[in-house]
Amino acid sequence: MNRLFTTIVLVIAVATFAFGAMTQQSRADGFDMAQLSRLPPPSEGPLQVGVGIQINQITGVNQQEENFGVVGTLVMQLNLPRLAFADDDSTQDYRRYRPDEFVELATEQGITLPAFLLQNQQGRRFVQQAIVMLQSDGNAAYVERFSATLQAPHFNFRRYPFDKQTFYVEISSLFPRNFVEFFPLEDQSGLGGLLGEEEWVLYGAQMETKFVTGFTGLETSQIALRFEGRRHIVFYVLRLMLPLMIILMVSWATFFLQEYRRRIDMASANLLVFVAFNFAISTTLPKLGYLTFIDSLLVGMFVITGSMVLVNIALRRLKINDREALARKIDRYLVVWIYPAIHAGFLFWAVKFYLI
Repeated sequence: MNRLFTTIVLVIAVATFAFGAMTQQSRADGFDMAQLSRLPPPSEGPLQVGVGIQINQITGVNQQEENFGVVGTLVMQLNLPRLAFADDDSTQDYRRYRPDEFVELATEQGITLPAFLLQNQQGRRFVQQAIVMLQSDGNAAYVERFSATLQAPHFNFRRYPFDKQTFYVEISSLFPRNFVEFFPLEDQSGLGGLLGEEEWVLYGAQMETKFVTGFTGLETSQIALRFEGRRHIVFYVLRLMLPLMIILMVSWATFFLQEYRRRIDMASANLLVFVAFNFAISTTLPKLGYLTFIDSLLVGMFVITGSMVLVNIALRRLKINDREALARKIDRYLVVWIYPAIHAGFLFWAVKFYLI
């Protein structure tokens, strides 16, 4: 009993010490948001920070998890007059700092630097290189090359594979807008020339600024690089549309066989081919709570192809029951009118409902 009591006391003591250390570290880093929200705004107004976002590579677009990976360059420019300097013994009018060195320098001067995060970031942001350039007049530029996986909740695959998607790289300030405000650096933002993404055609990059509710519960500045993307259609035409069309043509061709038993065998085999084709491409399709254009085509054509087996069985039964003349008459209407009209009508509905 004494041993159990001693263990409980030790656990409480360790937890109390760890919590105290975390609290002290949080205060030392200056990210106590409760205290920050009560601080008066700077008398000279909010710090104006220019933000530029350049996308150098797209490492992948995961449509099933609705995210995409990027390698990009982030640039932040701001003016800090208290850090201005004059080098009489040097021809250089700038100094280079590591980020931690620059934070220490600013802290010594009582300067609060802007803090930010990637708003739609998933997991960690990996900083490959980062540097701060400080000019003699106090203008500072923070440059960072990073890689990250970003959430894309704005994806809508209803028109897949003829869909167009909107991508965002969102950066939010950790400080309220009366402390820090972002403005775009248009000349240092956009998409690189070699993105390394073969599935998508990306275009239309532009910077957007707005104010959102931040961690302090107050209005916070946010800036985003927004760009559009559409798919290369050739792949989907050759790998999805063309095989689907061939399967449907084979189904229709079975009606030209005079022997109904052979029709049933071919229609059944064609149905199995369709099932195998559906399983083969299912891993590439987004798993969604709603049907896309290609989903509707696959489901509709599967139902029509499966019905061909039932129709041929029914025609076979009519022939066995000495009603072959009626079977041949129905057959002619199926070949010339009914089968083509069903496919054309379904395709027209799918295009109008999903694409128009």
